[in-house]
Amino acid sequence: MPDYIEFDPALVEKRQVYRLLVGSVVPRPIGWASTLGRNGVPNLAPFSFFTVVCVIPPMISLTIARNPDGSEKHTLKNVRETGEFCFNVVTHPVWRQMVDSANAFPADDSEFAETGLTPIPSVKIKPPRVKEVPIHFECRLHQVIELGPNRHPLVIGEVVYMHVDPDCMAGQYIDMRKLDPIGRLNGFLYATLGEILERKFDDGMPR
Repeated sequence: MPDYIEFDPALVEKRQVYRLLVGSVVPRPIGWASTLGRNGVPNLAPFSFFTVVCVIPPMISLTIARNPDGSEKHTLKNVRETGEFCFNVVTHPVWRQMVDSANAFPADDSEFAETGLTPIPSVKIKPPRVKEVPIHFECRLHQVIELGPNRHPLVIGEVVYMHVDPDCMAGQYIDMRKLDPIGRLNGFLYATLGEILERKFDDGMPR
């Protein structure tokens, strides 16, 4: 048995807790959220504390950390004010633009314009989609849950409309090789899928 390095989250420095979490829970899918501000300016930002949380109805979650001064980020403000956001799947061709969209641009500047990405209309919500990616989920706010003493906001959105480029489909399933998604690691690191492993269940049915 190895001699493990031991950590008590209640005692160690919080930054170290963060580094251990994001370096261990990998790769993480990236919730690339587009929103619309009261000023009509579209916002786009990535969040790697992101996942599916429900199927009936379909729901996804975004954890949107507050700014160091405790203020809310533009994405969270926009979601609270409008009740809407769009999730855009991050793929290999646009991973650099995704990273660049995380820069702290002023509220009056659009990440679409700053990164050269193209906003296109949604069907059921006002925030635009990212034209350059193959999958979009239009979402309406279901709930914001504030966690812990710093009121860390967990945003849960109900998916009310989906867009999928048929070129990344194989029958009724999304083909991972065609989709070519990007995942978040730690530090400045991101990952492609790399080798894809397959092991079928005894009944031969996918899960």
